[in-house]
Amino acid sequence: MGRIGPLFGAASAAAVAVAALGVGAAFAGGGGGDLPPDPQPGRCYERVLTPGRYEDVTEQVLDCPARTERRIVPAVYRDEVRQELVRPERVETFTVPATYRTVTETVVVRPASWREVTVPAQFETVTERVLVREAHYEWRRGVLVDQRPADPAYTRVTPTGEVGCYVLVPAEYREVTRQALRVPAHTERVAVPAETRVVTRQVVDCPAHEERRVIAAEYRTVRTRVLVTAEHLETWTVPAVYRTVTSRRLVSQGGYAWRVVRCADGRAAVLPGYSPTPTGYDGGQAANDENVRVLTSPNLVRAVQTALAARGYYRGPGDGLATAATERALARFQRDRRLAPGWTIQTLRALGVPYPWGSPD
Repeated sequence: MGRIGPLFGAASAAAVAVAALGVGAAFAGGGGGDLPPDPQPGRCYERVLTPGRYEDVTEQVLDCPARTERRIVPAVYRDEVRQELVRPERVETFTVPATYRTVTETVVVRPASWREVTVPAQFETVTERVLVREAHYEWRRGVLVDQRPADPAYTRVTPTGEVGCYVLVPAEYREVTRQALRVPAHTERVAVPAETRVVTRQVVDCPAHEERRVIAAEYRTVRTRVLVTAEHLETWTVPAVYRTVTSRRLVSQGGYAWRVVRCADGRAAVLPGYSPTPTGYDGGQAANDENVRVLTSPNLVRAVQTALAARGYYRGPGDGLATAATERALARFQRDRRLAPGWTIQTLRALGVPYPWGSPD
């Protein structure tokens, strides 16, 4: 609907009031199932459908009854592994060839001996001092004492004025080099070592001989299939299969009821079960408050369900019933948007749902 209230003037309001009084009188006089009981003049009424109340019932339903089945159980075999004798144990005689080893020996070619050796004399060079003339004293002409740089003790002055010195002439020697015998020639006995050579040869380490040894028995692995259980007929009982079925059961029958709604002149009545805002409800003045609770109808609930589903809050059917799932979805939307709880004008505007009777302001 559009903006209805402001279009009415004083005359229109009076006419609507008269019409309402007439309708109220008709309701009061008639009663009946198609009219609201005990109508009051100046109020408008709407007949709404109260849905029936259902509950979910879970029960076990027989899906497949118990039955007896028979089947042929095939024979069961097992594989056995056993050792089968191929050749028994036996004793064999065989010749063991000789074994050799390499020996390296030193062989004497010529034994050790002695021989006489003449050792020549050994000389050495000797240098000696040989006396040529012995030391002696002789007179020699000298000089005066004051004319000598030195004053020898044997200097004396003669009346003739001549100085004679009696001096010692030292002995004269000369060096003579000669060969002196150090070791005379002699004969020595010298040992002559033996002459040897290295010889490598093969010697018998172990001579050829006969031996007897035991040859172990030889076996082979044989795999065989052994019957464990013969083929037989088996009978068993298959238990019944049940499934859980959840169905909806009617608890209370729904029906139609009358309730007071806002009239065309902007007035509204407070319904039982709908509380106004904390400031109270006083007709047109309270209609300006966006937290005023509105009266729900199937069309309004369906529009709210569609808006909540478009925003991801509601996943149920758009049946126009204010179910618990619808109330929970509406409460989550109001909590996220920080809105007052309940079916308020503010919530309808946030959802983009038009107010059924036009804007209250």
